[in-house]
Amino acid sequence: MFFLFKFKKPNQHGVWSMIILPIAFGIAVSGFTFLHIFLYLGVLAAYFMSDQVFFYLKKRKKEIGYIYTASLFGIIVLISFIPIVLYKFETFWIFLLMIPLSLINAFFAKKKNERAFTNDLIAVIIFCLFGVMSVLLNTALSNINAWLPVFILSFMYFFGTILYVKTMIREKKSIKYKWSSWIYHLCIVVIGLLVNPLIMIMYLPSLIRAIVLYGKKIKIMHVGLIEIANSIFVLIIGSIYLH
Repeated sequence: MFFLFKFKKPNQHGVWSMIILPIAFGIAVSGFTFLHIFLYLGVLAAYFMSDQVFFYLKKRKKEIGYIYTASLFGIIVLISFIPIVLYKFETFWIFLLMIPLSLINAFFAKKKNERAFTNDLIAVIIFCLFGVMSVLLNTALSNINAWLPVFILSFMYFFGTILYVKTMIREKKSIKYKWSSWIYHLCIVVIGLLVNPLIMIMYLPSLIRAIVLYGKKIKIMHVGLIEIANSIFVLIIGSIYLH
């Protein structure tokens, strides 16, 4: 029976930090609950599920095995997220918001253009919304001062990562991306300084690596390892600030 299933191994290493960081920020703000384990499990399963579906959509030869595998992950998604919605119905509206965003991602997968800037941006928004959901497990949707900083800090970091990775891999010779990345990272460091020195410290390594590493011949694997280290730093400092 298992020969009917096909599994596409994920190859986007940056997704792991997008899975971990926003939810962890939410925990730093509102505290940990057992349902955060379900949230992490659901997000991980949702990523694997969507990755199988998107891979199926963009392949010329359709192999139904990827849909079978996606269905299994879909069951895990339901098992994980249903208790969350039952416990805190306000999270349902976040899930509802994610549906059209996910359809946009599916459209780019169908067009075999998953590396498009807009597609990356939509993916970042989706993962940042899981950070909002993380906060909502222990507070109300009306408590904007609790969940909005989680969304903004996560989004600002990952948006900069989109620009930086573009300059290191697919847009190495693009002057537009180079200056967009440098100016953006400088701006968030300056804004961080004006808001709170911890925010400046959190984003400072991102600015340094965006400028210093630009134009260097670095293997993709090493670019990923550097981003993992940077994400850990952002996670630690950001959690201290939000706590």
